[in-house]
Amino acid sequence: MTDLDQDLKQSLATQASRVPQGSDLGRGAIVRGRGIRRRRRVVGGVAFAALVAIAVPVGLEVGDSVSRNDGQVAPATTGPTTPTEITGPRQVNLDLTALPLADEPPQIPYVEGQTVVVGDERYNVDATGDLKAVAAFDGGAHLFVSRGSTAELVRVTPEGSEVLGAAAGTPIASADLRWNAYAIGDVDKFGNVLRGITLTLFDSQDGSTSEINLPAANYVDIYALVDGTVYLRPHSSDGTELPLQTWAPGQEAPSYLPTNYYASAVSDDGRVIADMTKVTDFGSCTEVRGSGRSSLWQTCAQSILGFSPGAVFAWAGPAYLDGYSLGDIVIIDAQTGDVIRRLPSFDNGLDFMDATFEDSDHLLIRVEQGGQTALVRCAASTGQCELAVPVADGTSELGSPYLLSNR
Repeated sequence: MTDLDQDLKQSLATQASRVPQGSDLGRGAIVRGRGIRRRRRVVGGVAFAALVAIAVPVGLEVGDSVSRNDGQVAPATTGPTTPTEITGPRQVNLDLTALPLADEPPQIPYVEGQTVVVGDERYNVDATGDLKAVAAFDGGAHLFVSRGSTAELVRVTPEGSEVLGAAAGTPIASADLRWNAYAIGDVDKFGNVLRGITLTLFDSQDGSTSEINLPAANYVDIYALVDGTVYLRPHSSDGTELPLQTWAPGQEAPSYLPTNYYASAVSDDGRVIADMTKVTDFGSCTEVRGSGRSSLWQTCAQSILGFSPGAVFAWAGPAYLDGYSLGDIVIIDAQTGDVIRRLPSFDNGLDFMDATFEDSDHLLIRVEQGGQTALVRCAASTGQCELAVPVADGTSELGSPYLLSNR
């Protein structure tokens, strides 16, 4: 084994640094350079713009394939439907200085400075530290706030801001903004989260919460919220990440799906899963599974990072990512795996920091260029792009002027 092989394996196994995605980083990418960092994890003092890595699943070595149990679960029976007409260029070259400003701001929640914007509502975050991730609900938001060597989970409402505890995962919202899920835990004297974290489901309809203890975990990745059911992957203190599980109020413990899915993305209805099947020295392979968990397609060219509502499209980065940002990103037909749009970054002096679908057709991308940041809206069906917000000074290195919500 070469020194490089050993370095990659050790970095993936220990997950030395932890960075949240949701708002800043993509999912499922294998990352080196500037340190390998996990999606949805933050270590104080580390630039949040670091890229993320999929942890090698329990028992999986670099270069190994994941063995499968072919059991099935019972998801919805309808499949994703792609628009019949795809027009426009396959490659889309962006330039923040040349894009027009749209009449409509983002139609999903986002952060502007220290303010969470949810439709016509604005919630000012009265908390010391850098905002790293946000999940909005009807009447407020939960935020992952990095401060020094620690990270806090903060709830903001019209009445003000409240620190709930040490963050043990980035919060996530359901598509209808009714539900939020988040995790908190106790910390040692160095600010490290200890084993035995608490996963909480928050229902904004009545303000109630349901909780469950994850005794072996000190962190959890939350992938989706479907009618009050949480899709999650806990992490143990040695850096291993368990297969995809689900939990809902009333259950004593999370349940594994019949097949071991090492998920990098889950659709907002839980019907489509991007399942990491192999880790190589310089990338990964992913199988996308749909209704009945049947295989839709596979790729070793991209890391699948998210789906549009209804899983019409997916967005992805390269199978191997290195450095400060995502690199090139692509928009994919989620049913066939065909690449519909390709957006190059480095050749154009751009940094794609994160993205999320605004609706079934439009991808919002947080883009940095020349010391400035904007949220860019691109239509998957036409390839047309525009600024969803004005370009603002600042980048993730010193605190991004914009963040996208986790959903």
